[in-house]
Amino acid sequence: MKIKLLMQSLSPLAVLTIIKNFSFSTANSAGQSLSVQGFIDINMTMIIVDIICALWVLVSIWFYIEFKAFKWTDKKKGYQLRNIKEHEEASLNFYITIIIPLLIDEVDTIHGALTLGLIVLSLCVLLYRTKLFYANPVLTFLGYRFYEFEFLENKDARGVCIGVAGNAVGCESVIEYKKISDNVYYIKRIGK
Repeated sequence: MKIKLLMQSLSPLAVLTIIKNFSFSTANSAGQSLSVQGFIDINMTMIIVDIICALWVLVSIWFYIEFKAFKWTDKKKGYQLRNIKEHEEASLNFYITIIIPLLIDEVDTIHGALTLGLIVLSLCVLLYRTKLFYANPVLTFLGYRFYEFEFLENKDARGVCIGVAGNAVGCESVIEYKKISDNVYYIKRIGK
């Protein structure tokens, strides 16, 4: 699930790359309309980048559907939290510091496309090795909240944990949870 949420967290970059760079050359340098083959030849890099971005978005949609199904099975119930702190700014910081700066102007050139690809690849590695993948702007847009907390009593989870919650959770809340990775959990308040 960690890799799926990671890919989903970068899907706004794919959407914005498509929108920002969706201008294709339809005429050659002499101003004549291009044939289909000429159009493909001149715009090949941009076509490839747009196809990859579109596939990234479609896969992210599928991963969101899987996440919706993931949270309904094999949950552990009846745990109370302590030292809970909501991270309202987590996805905003992720969006501003990671997504927006990656909107490279020159993805229609091979150099620009390779630069974007290498930056996204290195970013994926860094996000995978840290817990920042949870700060998913897509999940925030869909109403999820992010918390840092500790379990009051739970021998399976010790120390500070990260929670992705579909509803508001407080210190007195009793929750059910499902592990996403390491100390990152999907949590949901049960009862009042």
